[in-house]
Amino acid sequence: MIVTVTELTTVTPVHYLFEFEHEQSFLKYYCILPNLSTATSRYDEFVIEDGVDVTFDYDGYYTYRIYQQISSTNLDPDLSSGLVEEGRAHVYVQDSPSIEFSTNITFNIYE
Repeated sequence: MIVTVTELTTVTPVHYLFEFEHEQSFLKYYCILPNLSTATSRYDEFVIEDGVDVTFDYDGYYTYRIYQQISSTNLDPDLSSGLVEEGRAHVYVQDSPSIEFSTNITFNIYE
């Protein structure tokens, strides 16, 4: 996920709290992710893995909010130091190729 949060960050040390709100069920999911960017003056990079960092119950569209905070354990946005970015994310299921051929093979011989 590429965003620009460094330009609005005002606390040090900083940890970024992510809030994802599903646009239909309004369920909220939270996680704290490290900034992996090597060029924070240009962009900020975060990697989110479903089932590891956060477990989404539904695929689809989410409103995301990123909060800056000093705490590395707080998952409550009301206790953070402020919102630094808000946007929309699309969570989708990545299909894996099947190792089975599922259709019946039939042979017809015509003369």
